[in-house]
Amino acid sequence: MNERDELQNRLLLNAQLLHAIAEEGNFSRAAVAVGLEQSAVSHRIKSLEAALGIRLFERTTRRIVPTEAGRIVCDAAQRCQEIWGSALSRIADVKTSRTIRLSVSSSVAMKWIVPALQRAQEAGLDLVVDVEDRLVDLHAGEAQAAIRYGTGPYPGFHAEALMTAQLVPVARPGLLKGQMVPGKGAPALLADRSGGADGTGFSWTDYFKGHNWPESPPKPAASFARADLAIQAAISGMGVALGRTLLIENDIEAGFLEVVGKPVASKAKYWLVTTAAYADTEGYSDLRAWIGTEIEIARDQNRMLISHA
Repeated sequence: MNERDELQNRLLLNAQLLHAIAEEGNFSRAAVAVGLEQSAVSHRIKSLEAALGIRLFERTTRRIVPTEAGRIVCDAAQRCQEIWGSALSRIADVKTSRTIRLSVSSSVAMKWIVPALQRAQEAGLDLVVDVEDRLVDLHAGEAQAAIRYGTGPYPGFHAEALMTAQLVPVARPGLLKGQMVPGKGAPALLADRSGGADGTGFSWTDYFKGHNWPESPPKPAASFARADLAIQAAISGMGVALGRTLLIENDIEAGFLEVVGKPVASKAKYWLVTTAAYADTEGYSDLRAWIGTEIEIARDQNRMLISHA
């Protein structure tokens, strides 16, 4: 560190004191304002003047008057205090703001989050849903939190497991007579082509393995870029889609889909992910409480519509 850097550091360390002296015009009152003994104040100023090589204050019996150099450093100290005061106000706004940008995949947004937005508003949550299939940079502030489907645990982040997903075959009501079974007469399969390659195990191959079926799944009749598109194709009658928890409950409850195969536990979970800093805010606490309620609603739906199907 060079001499100039050392002087800057000393001025920064004494910014609060310099500002107090300029405001009070008196070492004694400045000492009270910053919580120091008067002797300590006098010692600091003398040491600072020696380091700078110039007098900062003219001492009289009644008042301390800044010299030209003193006015320069006191003005800088005042701006420093204003900058940090503004920064602290902004930090407080971040901690208490209820506006939350939540990053979710398009499938989770369309099939789970959007249908629940009215309940979020009723809970007083100011939620901005950022639909993005790539992983956003939470540390860069692209979003405050994200819901991710994966194996976790996302090192470097504050991550909470929400629930383990199930893989569930679904089709338009009446498309199949009974449950789906491997072998002859197998229905046309609809797939999310990213599910078998992203490490989440969201694929027909994983579903067949989960049942210990010796046959390999037939080649899908159609593959889609997103899970919600495959589910929508099933609603239209194109075949059987591999659904998963949180993406199918609302459509089953509405009568657009029915379960046509026993569920298989996925190796992936849904996670609520944020930064360690944002996890300490009121906004995150509000978000976590609302999502917790929505997860319980989904569990109830799952028990009623899927587990007993």
